[in-house]
Amino acid sequence: MLADLGVTKEQKEALFQQKMATLKQKNFQLVTTPIALAQVVTEIEAAGFCALDTETDGINALRADLVGISACTSERVAYYIPIGHQTDEPQLAKEEVRSALKPLLANPEIKYYFHNAKFDMHILASHGMPVANVAFDSLSAAALVTKDWQRIGLKHLALFYFDEHMLTYEEMVKAKKLKNFSYASLEPSLYYAANDAYQTLKLVRLFEKELVKEGVEKLFYEVEMPLLRVLYEMEKKGIFIDRDYLSAFSELVSTMLERLEQKILSLLGPEQKTINLNSPKQIEHLLFEVLSLPPQKKSAKRTGYSTDQEVLEHLSKLHPVPGLILKYRELFKLQSTYLQALPSYINPQDNRIHTTFSQTRVATGRLSSFDPNLQNIPVSGPGGEIRTAFRPDPEFKLISADYSQIELRVLAYLSQDKALIAAFESGRDIHRETAGRLFQVPFDEVTHEQRQIGKRINFSILYGLTPYGLSKDLDIPFKEAKQYIEAYFAQYLGVRAWMDTVIVGLEERGYVTTLGGRRRYIPAIYEKNRILHEEAKRIAINTVAQGTAAETMKKGMIQLRERFLKELPEAQMLLQIHDEILIQSPKDQVEKAEQITKETLEGIEKWNVPLEASIRSGFNWREVSK
Repeated sequence: MLADLGVTKEQKEALFQQKMATLKQKNFQLVTTPIALAQVVTEIEAAGFCALDTETDGINALRADLVGISACTSERVAYYIPIGHQTDEPQLAKEEVRSALKPLLANPEIKYYFHNAKFDMHILASHGMPVANVAFDSLSAAALVTKDWQRIGLKHLALFYFDEHMLTYEEMVKAKKLKNFSYASLEPSLYYAANDAYQTLKLVRLFEKELVKEGVEKLFYEVEMPLLRVLYEMEKKGIFIDRDYLSAFSELVSTMLERLEQKILSLLGPEQKTINLNSPKQIEHLLFEVLSLPPQKKSAKRTGYSTDQEVLEHLSKLHPVPGLILKYRELFKLQSTYLQALPSYINPQDNRIHTTFSQTRVATGRLSSFDPNLQNIPVSGPGGEIRTAFRPDPEFKLISADYSQIELRVLAYLSQDKALIAAFESGRDIHRETAGRLFQVPFDEVTHEQRQIGKRINFSILYGLTPYGLSKDLDIPFKEAKQYIEAYFAQYLGVRAWMDTVIVGLEERGYVTTLGGRRRYIPAIYEKNRILHEEAKRIAINTVAQGTAAETMKKGMIQLRERFLKELPEAQMLLQIHDEILIQSPKDQVEKAEQITKETLEGIEKWNVPLEASIRSGFNWREVSK
């Protein structure tokens, strides 16, 4: 960033030295002797708590090597224990540090505080020092008490709350052109690393009060912190993926892409043989100049005409080439995004993919997955075949538990709409029920087309569906779409009333809350710009419903782990994908695992709206996908 602003190398070094001078005023101590290590151990035991942080030679928590550990039990002093620096300076042996800290970290009576706890838990556990009592994660707390626009990395929080600048990885490693942190000398490493634990402790003390002030202490201590252990175990276990199957499927897709390209070129003629089918600009020229098809809308940058999916779908009714380009794009994305990328994430030691789950990346509180993102693996179409490669351990089966229409059930509970509650209590098809009300026909006489309209409205009402959006989705006149939406709210009066209440509350307070108390500030509600104002309303409604559904899922996962540990310890959750949990169980205990899962998820809330978990089992992810 500084380089982009024209800051010279000399100016960067001056800033680094300025930070160092400030940090040297703090009592940060290197631990490089057995006596100093024993003193740290004694301090932690006496305090009964400790803020910890690890330094590593990489960002993959399951493969990186431990370089050092920082600790802080008081704002008076913080320590850094270097054990893996590639320098000639004295430092303790890893085994010596492990012997001293292992029993300490295994003591459930001592509370440990982290910022981004799962990463440190993985690092310490993989080096023989699992942590028994992770009592506070300041990253998870920050996600609950900060505003959407605030960054919640440790360095950003220290600057925002304490006006204290921390050393950066850029200054420590990249600016000095080091291979990784392990090559950094010990003195700057002390002020970089010890400060991590020091600032974490300060944030814990601050956030303990802020959680109470924001009314989210129960959500934090009873949901987010217990869930952290669940996600840690899921990440550590990972999921097996058949590399050979992926490779064979990749070859098949390559063949399909070649054939599609040949088919497209055969329809265009030899003068177009050099066209790049992945170039929007060349496709724009092809469609609107070579083929003379009618442009539909401007591109996002407004420098030409769009060739997005919506445009190609419309043009495919006029000419075969746009439809073939759509198929080509789908397969190309499949190849580049998944088939070529996924093998690089396979851990060579266990042939498993260990994704990372985040509790903090989605403003509604929904869990996300990254490195790699396994929540975006296609469910249907050619991409659905990728799921076949995801398999359980030998002698195990996969179980999928999917909350059926969870956000609509949340809507029914929050709104207490009598008609919506009755529909769920009856166990009837909610989409057919809605369609019957919209078209005023008996439930048994609803046509497939009518049900599709009911389904589209049901699933979209929480996302701010507009008449324009519905008319485009269903390819119907705007006026007709407007009538459908008006008819929906006329039938479900409680839903309209609840939505109005949410918006009034937002306008009064500037934020909305989920059932569990998670706040989301939406300042755009005060915008005079109508588009931004309406978007704020949509965000508000969606946040309350999706956030509450996410809390239900999280509570279900926590309780399911507890039941598995007591009743079926060999069963384990592997993945969480939006409203679905993927579990593996020994083949001979699948029925018991399914029963435990269904009972737990459906009984997690004491609502007057029934929750329903759909359970499927099979030998790969594709088999259990709905």
